[in-house]
Amino acid sequence: MDEVDKIIIHSLKQIGCKLETEDEGDDVAFGLQHFTPNLLVRAVSKCLQEINTTIAVPKSLPENMAQRFTIATQLAEMCGSCGYRGDIGYQTFLYPNVVDVRRLFMFLIEHLPKELESATDAQMGEEKNDFILLMRDIKQKIATQMKAPWVPQYCRGVANRKAWGCSSQSIPFDPQVSLNIPGSYEGNNSQTQRNISSISYQIPNVFQQIAESDHDLISSVLHKNSIDVYDCKEWSLEGMRLCLKESTNSSNNSKITQTEPTVNASQQTIISNKTVKALTPLEQLTQEVESLKLQNDDILNKRQVASSKLNNLRQQQANTLAITEQLRKDMKIHERCCMVLENPDENLSKLKDLIEKTKERRQTLETQWKSHRQPALEKINELQTLRQAKNLQNIQELRTIIKQLETTLKGKISQHVQLGEELKKASSTSAPRKEYTRRIHEFICNIRKQRNDIYKILDDTRDLQKQLNSISAQLERQFNYTDDLLFQSAKHDLHAKQAYKFLASLHAACNEISELVSQTGHSTKEIRDLEIQIDRERMRNIATSLEQISSDIRSFETVIKSMQVEIKQMENEITTG
Repeated sequence: MDEVDKIIIHSLKQIGCKLETEDEGDDVAFGLQHFTPNLLVRAVSKCLQEINTTIAVPKSLPENMAQRFTIATQLAEMCGSCGYRGDIGYQTFLYPNVVDVRRLFMFLIEHLPKELESATDAQMGEEKNDFILLMRDIKQKIATQMKAPWVPQYCRGVANRKAWGCSSQSIPFDPQVSLNIPGSYEGNNSQTQRNISSISYQIPNVFQQIAESDHDLISSVLHKNSIDVYDCKEWSLEGMRLCLKESTNSSNNSKITQTEPTVNASQQTIISNKTVKALTPLEQLTQEVESLKLQNDDILNKRQVASSKLNNLRQQQANTLAITEQLRKDMKIHERCCMVLENPDENLSKLKDLIEKTKERRQTLETQWKSHRQPALEKINELQTLRQAKNLQNIQELRTIIKQLETTLKGKISQHVQLGEELKKASSTSAPRKEYTRRIHEFICNIRKQRNDIYKILDDTRDLQKQLNSISAQLERQFNYTDDLLFQSAKHDLHAKQAYKFLASLHAACNEISELVSQTGHSTKEIRDLEIQIDRERMRNIATSLEQISSDIRSFETVIKSMQVEIKQMENEITTG
């Protein structure tokens, strides 16, 4: 069983369970018999947390006995819900037994999740620390998020905000209708390209246009794309419609030119040439685009002039506001001076009185300050002396602490060197991991052989039982048949009558023998069961468990007595009050 205990302790260390005893600070538990209730609860909670990460498991035992019983029962119920079929309860954790603890840990270690990461760590012989566990949790969360489908931001509503990690309110589809993208214009004519390049530096970019108005960038770009696609189709239809109109009536072009009074000379020449001869739809579209670009240039120039004028006016307004504020201050001062100069003698006498009153007040304040200053200075000097003395005392204490730490550091360095040498010796003498795996495989093979042997014995017992049943039935039938024959002949023959008596006595003797054989079998079986039960009870250390139970009962009695005393005190206070 020592090998099994070593394997259990090694597997507990691999899942990150710190096996520290209560009395000593060593990181080594020599066996399951060294497990205290606190250590057992910590190890079992760690195993349950590894098996099912969604449950909340208590990780320590409190000082109160009632809370200890409740936590122990909770852990027992959790182990039962995981599938443990053995005898488990609060006594398993509060009064641990080596046999029960071994069975529980074997069950929990068999049900631990077998992952590739843990297998690689086991092959390398490294124990899991907090960093490895954190990286494993991060990988699991990233894998779950990668498996989840992507949803656009404007499609995330209030219903699925927790599932996809968005805010509490949905983002509406709010595009800017007048979005202008200079690079989106296309044309085969070189003149249009020159016009676009000449005005592209004047148009603000997409981000500046979105920043001026509170609209969404993605929705604005999608809206602009759909408008461009729609406009291309509309331009083609418009060109076909213009060709048909020009072929039917050429006077429409002159009417269109008359309705645009803001066109320049180049645009008028294009329209006059268009009336002379019929143009292709592509040329008409290019001419219209050029005329619109020229209009756009004029509007942009006017806009720049207007914005500059607006900035100048704002600057003038700010300057005038500053001047008016300064004038108001000067006017207040002038008004006060005029009020003083109306009655100079009275005002001068009033000012002299105010100056004398302020001087008297200043003198009283100086005297008060001197009366308060001297004790304050004395107190400051006392505090400085106390501070210096305290600093000196702290410095001396720190020096003593530093010396103690240096001595402890030297002792721990020597202990570290000694432990390193012992570890080297132990690693050279101890069996490698392959030896443990080989022994585990041997245990498994032996268990399988024992199971097969048990199955064979059970099959043999079933066959024997069948044979016994068939033979007993056959004998019963033969006895009945012979009984009938002898009974019929015994009426007339004395020898047959005597033979019938012998047959009855033989049948009774055979029944007694079979009953005795069955009773001996039952008694031997009961003897074996009692021997096994005696061995189990010997291994459970009932005396220590009874001592612990008696100590817990005494602590319960003290708690109950203290509570009764408190209740009596409360009743006395209530009656007196």
